[in-house]
Amino acid sequence: MNFTKTTEYGLRIMSYMSLDNSKLYTANDLFNNLQIPFRYLRKQLNFLSKQGLLVSIQGKQGGYQIAKPLHEITLLNIVEATDEVIPENKCFFGFHDCPLTEKCSMHDKWGDVRDATLEILRTTTLFDLNKEKCSINLSLK
Repeated sequence: MNFTKTTEYGLRIMSYMSLDNSKLYTANDLFNNLQIPFRYLRKQLNFLSKQGLLVSIQGKQGGYQIAKPLHEITLLNIVEATDEVIPENKCFFGFHDCPLTEKCSMHDKWGDVRDATLEILRTTTLFDLNKEKCSINLSLK
């Protein structure tokens, strides 16, 4: 499953901030550590705040902080908050509808992979990422 850049950045921001969820992060801190284009980062931070995943604290000592306990935020919450639509019946080959009268050889296999991926996103929280010491890879490719 491929995510959009918006979703990738949302996961990266939330994963990084979950490493110390009591800290206030400024946009500059996040920019320097995550190297997400600054204007896009600011837009993402505002959007994640409006979605209730971050709290924006105004003022000279302000910044952004995760809004809920880490065990209450699943990866699926972040994916959905970034407006990523996970198609339930998307074809492995990219067709909107199966063009064949018979299912292709990948139909059921792809369904299993898609369902397993959704289950992982639905059941993995930011707390789980930190507990397992496996936060999302933040390095640039």
